[in-house]
Formats: sequence, structure tokens, C-alpha cells
Amino acid sequence: MNKLSEFIREYDSNGFLRLHTPGHQARCEFINRISPHFDITEIGGSDSLYHSDGVIKDLEDEISELYQAQSVISASGSTLCIQTMISLFKDRAFVAMRSSHIAFYNVCALLDIQPEWIKVSEGGLYKNIPEPCDVEEVLAKIKKPAAVYITSPNYYGIRADIKGISEVCKKYDAVLIVDNAHGAHLKFTTVDEHPIFLGADICCDSFHKTLPTLTGAAVLHSKLGLFDQEEIKYNMSMFGSTSPSYLIMDSIGLCVDWLKAEGWKRFKQLEERKKDLFENLSLNILKTDCSKITIDCINVKNGAFGVRSILRQHKIEPEYTDSRYVTLIVSPFLSDMDWDRLRKCLEKIETVENYGSCFEIRKLPIPNVKLSLSKAFRSQLEQIDVKHSVGRICGKSQWICPPGIPIVAAGELITDDIADLLMKNDVKFVCVIKDL
Repeated sequence: MNKLSEFIREYDSNGFLRLHTPGHQARCEFINRISPHFDITEIGGSDSLYHSDGVIKDLEDEISELYQAQSVISASGSTLCIQTMISLFKDRAFVAMRSSHIAFYNVCALLDIQPEWIKVSEGGLYKNIPEPCDVEEVLAKIKKPAAVYITSPNYYGIRADIKGISEVCKKYDAVLIVDNAHGAHLKFTTVDEHPIFLGADICCDSFHKTLPTLTGAAVLHSKLGLFDQEEIKYNMSMFGSTSPSYLIMDSIGLCVDWLKAEGWKRFKQLEERKKDLFENLSLNILKTDCSKITIDCINVKNGAFGVRSILRQHKIEPEYTDSRYVTLIVSPFLSDMDWDRLRKCLEKIETVENYGSCFEIRKLPIPNVKLSLSKAFRSQLEQIDVKHSVGRICGKSQWICPPGIPIVAAGELITDDIADLLMKNDVKFVCVIKDL
């Protein structure tokens, strides 16, 4: 057996509690029943994703009604949705978070878009969340119609003030695009926090991250009346496979059935279970949406990687760990035994006073852009040792997955701080622009 297949089967057989994506976490009965027998293609009656007028269109109409939006299915994750959203507004000036996902950088390179970065004073490279005033500071300087691109929630589960940012966008006649990959469930929480409801013009939801679907399931939502479905589908077909997975689309359909029947009730229960979990625990937990548990390990003995080690000793796999934070994803499909198992594990984590100053995330300035993403993409490159890269211009965006955010993007000057951060993330070589 090949090593990938061997790893997947061994992981499944070892009984790990999967507190990571996909959102079904191997606990959802109707997802577990999806069979290769349902793996079909465009045959008579099965409709066509990019020209939907039958059963796929019916499902998209159901999603549109649930989310009060114009909704279009993606079987290629939020990456395809991001590519589509940016292409729909390609003639506008883009204003974006520096901590955007690599998918945003890549489509900007393809479409010759160079964003203006939003300056955020707090939070470091991976945790920055702009305030409405930060967005307005950039929009006030732009003379042409703009598009603002925000990630919310971010990888830690922290949300931006989408309502406030949308009001700023309206003031400057800018459209608001939201990467809501980690927030498909926000429509079904006690308070509706979904970006479309809060004023976004268009957003993407990775259903598979927090809802019970197969990996790759996503939906693009736009404000009612903004686009017709045919225009969205045409742009999506420019980037997506002509053979989308019917297994993924089937899982979206089953998920929609579940959301309509149980979604609001089950996510309310999840909110309560998460709140109960931390009674009498001394851990420092960030304020996040109900699907995330993000532990700030600044006062934890042995730090974030020590917490990850304890979790794995108890066969609990987290979503993400960095030098300071551990993020877990929880779902409505966790059993009482799962919650008890998690609580007993968290109780074993030791906290101490003033231990974690060494785990503070370094704050980096907005990088110095020397070439556009598109020009860097078309340039000749050479690979060099990171140790010798200071002062050179990055040729290929260097990112770590998770969380999929570039440490340095194509066209940016590599500084001492950036080279140091690359090496701390075990990056040994980097591609730079040749002869510059």
C-alpha cells in the first residue's frame, strides 16, 4: 500500500478525536454513508454545475433561501470561490488584509491585481484583524472604485467588525468581499453573524470546515440582485474543473437537509457545550465563534507545543498550533464521551504566572513591495538559501499550510525579520527574482 493511503488508514484506526477540519469529524452518520456508488458524472438528469437548470439548480435555490443570498455551489473549496469573487471585480482597486490566504495572492497574480494593504497596528502577521477605521484610512486615498477584501473569521476564530466595515465601504462606494471560509455555520448561531447578513456584498463559505460535508465542499454567496447566477457560473468555470465531484455535491445536499431540520438547534447546543467546558478551568481562551477553541498558551507550562503534545498523548488532534496558540475545531457531532475526554485532557494542562513571555508573536511591518505580484509571477527566478536572501526580492510567495498565509509574498523585499521568520518555520530555501 502507498504511504499516503497507509497513513490515512492508520490515523483512522488509532481512535483519534479529530478536533480539526473537515467539520463532520468522522462523527456524522449521514456523511459516513456516502458511497462510491454515488460517484457519477453529468448524465441524463444529473444536471451540470456550471450550467445548472435541474437538480443542482434546485439545491442552489434551497441554499439561497437558507442564507438569503444568491448562492452557487463549488466542489473545489473556497479557493475556487475566491478566484471567482476576485474576477467578478477585477477592474476595481483592491484593498486587502496582509494576512489573506494564499489563494487570494495567486488569483491577484493571474489577474494582474496589486492590492493596497490595510495597516493594522496590533496582532502580528497571522492574527491581525482590521477595524473599520483601518479600512477607511486606505479607502480615503483611493481615487477609483474599490473592492475591500477581508478574512473573517480568521484561522483562530476571531471575527472582524463586518457590519462596521460594510458601512465604511458604502460611504466610499466600495464593495465588500469576505473570505468566510471558516464561518459557514455563522448563519445558524444564536445571533446571525454571517457576512451577507452583516452587509457584505459577496463571500465564500467552506462548508467542509465547520459543517458536515466532504472536503472541497463550498458555496459562494452574493447579495441578492448583485449578479445573476449565469455571470457567476461563467467566471467560476474559468478556474474550476469541468468534472466536479458529485460525491462532494451530494454531501452539500445532505448537509442542507440537516441544516434545515436541525441546524439552529444543534449549533445552539454547541454554544452551550463550549461554554460549559471551561467552567473551573484556568486556561486563557480567546473570544471566538462557537466552532473554535483557541488556547492562548502564554501562561502555560511548556507553551503551545507542550499543549499539543498533551493532546496527542490523549489521542486528540488539534487543527493548528503555532508558537503561542493552539486551535481546536468542535462540532455538533461530538458525543458526551468526546466532550468528557477533552475536558479531562485540558485539566492536565499546567498554567504558571509570567512563564510565556518567550512565546510572544513577533509583530512585522507591512512588507516593502518592490514588484507587483503579477510581474514577479512572470519574472525569471532562482532558488537560494534563506540565509543569503536578505535584500533580494521574493519571486514565489512562501507560505505555511496551515494557516495558508504568506510569510513573504512574491514581489516583496526580504528583510532580516522575514528571513528570520522563514528559518523559524523550517524554510531553508526561497525563490527570488533573478538578476535584480
